[in-house]
Amino acid sequence: MEHPSVKVNFIGKEGNKYLIKFPDLKIPVSVNKNLYVKMLNSDMYEFMNLPKQYSRVNSA
Repeated sequence: MEHPSVKVNFIGKEGNKYLIKFPDLKIPVSVNKNLYVKMLNSDMYEFMNLPKQYSRVNSA
């Protein structure tokens, strides 16, 4: 039986740590970049408010 994904909020970045707010916790959890990327690519977590990624295009 599959469990529904956990809806988490991306709070921000402090130094080299990423702050993630879980629904049942009062304080955000800090994770390193490796774990943050794994969470982004996992079906277990659904990020609700990720910042938009901007790509820089250098065209002539």
